[in-house]
Amino acid sequence: MKEKILKFLPWFVLILLIVAVSLYFFLGKRVTEGERSLYDEKIKQAELNFNGREYSEAINQYYEASSLIPQEFTAYKGIVDILLLKNRADEALSIVRESTRAISSNERSVLYDLIGDYYYDLADFKKAKEMYQEGLGLGVENLEAEFALGKALINIDRIDEGLKQIEKNKYEGDITVEANLLLSYLYALTDTEKAKTQIGSIAPSGKWTSFYDEFDNLLNSLDDDKKYNAVKLSRVYLNGGYPFLSLNILKTVEMDIAQYLEGEYFMGISYQRVGQYDKAIEYFDKALSLGGMETEILWGKARASYLKNDLEGAINMYSRAVEYGGKDISENLVDEYLSLLLENNQNLKAADTIKSLTTNQEKPYIYLWGVKVNYMLGERAKVDYYIEQLGKLELSENQQKEYLYWRARLAVEDSDTTGASVLLDQLLAKDRYNPKYYLVQGMLKVKESDIEGAKSSFERGIEYDLSNVISQEASKLLSNLK
Repeated sequence: MKEKILKFLPWFVLILLIVAVSLYFFLGKRVTEGERSLYDEKIKQAELNFNGREYSEAINQYYEASSLIPQEFTAYKGIVDILLLKNRADEALSIVRESTRAISSNERSVLYDLIGDYYYDLADFKKAKEMYQEGLGLGVENLEAEFALGKALINIDRIDEGLKQIEKNKYEGDITVEANLLLSYLYALTDTEKAKTQIGSIAPSGKWTSFYDEFDNLLNSLDDDKKYNAVKLSRVYLNGGYPFLSLNILKTVEMDIAQYLEGEYFMGISYQRVGQYDKAIEYFDKALSLGGMETEILWGKARASYLKNDLEGAINMYSRAVEYGGKDISENLVDEYLSLLLENNQNLKAADTIKSLTTNQEKPYIYLWGVKVNYMLGERAKVDYYIEQLGKLELSENQQKEYLYWRARLAVEDSDTTGASVLLDQLLAKDRYNPKYYLVQGMLKVKESDIEGAKSSFERGIEYDLSNVISQEASKLLSNLK
């Protein structure tokens, strides 16, 4: 009997240990009613703060919630969302890697997917690919990440891998429609009949309808002229955000498009978007030699020159593009050129460009640039002139907000606190989250010797400033008060 007891004793001890460990983990993970109630309360408050753009308070609430119930997903998603909004992707990644081990692998994969999408939107496709792969490496099924990985592979010139990645999955919901369209794009590189079959296999709805109709019509318009077919496909690929697909199709007819303006131009755009700037400039020069589309070509060459750190060449190309643009010049081109000039301390050249533009056209956005640039130059009389001209024009909603911002700022500097208050009230009525409102409000509070009020205004402006429009100036003013 004693021998039997001794024989089974180790097994009995082992069972006790297993039970004890199981109870430890069960009890350790068990959430009390009080913890659940407090967690839900903090999540609700965090969401209210988030919707009110009180991001600092929201993230603090999410952090507190995550410490209460570490195995819950909602708090971590809130933290990651805010960090990405604030362009703090490295911190978001650190949180996902180090602090989310208590949640499920599927939920962690979703967080990696969010970070991957952040990098994808920045056109950092290699980093996006790494994030998608890291999330999928957790051994989960995440169709959104699978599809996103396929797109990222295509955008780093691993087209065959991207095709296989997209083909291997059966998608559901909205992803199905986009995946089907992309497969049609990919098949059209080598087999237009297969592409037609693919595009016709789904009846899209919503935002994808126009994309389907465009590509379906294009496929049906293709004929025996490979040169024109390639250029037509190239345009769609570029508009869809797939420059490597554009390059791939254009290279099949590279010799044939030597005297074809749009073909050379699209080749230049494709090389520029994949980061091969010398090749881009080579093809832009070929396109320029053919005559026509000068504004578009010079604009593309300006971008390529700037991206290869040739500032002088870029300014020259932008200047010529603006000249060719005439009265029909693109607002985006002007904004891009003037922004580049200011970023590189070419304020006088920016002022001259604005003066030249206003000689033959009266457009509010140009006058707003005139206010900004001449304010930076300390040319108050010219600032007042442009403000006066803006008062005579019909402004869009955003232009009205910018106009009110400048008038309020100038009123504060003129010590017209009453006028500034009225203008700020008008601006607030249009946009309560406008960071420029809080910047000028802070300046007004300083004038009124309300230091605590000024601090609060500057801090709120920084909080709302996701695009870093006023944060640097507001931070400097805030530091002067502490």
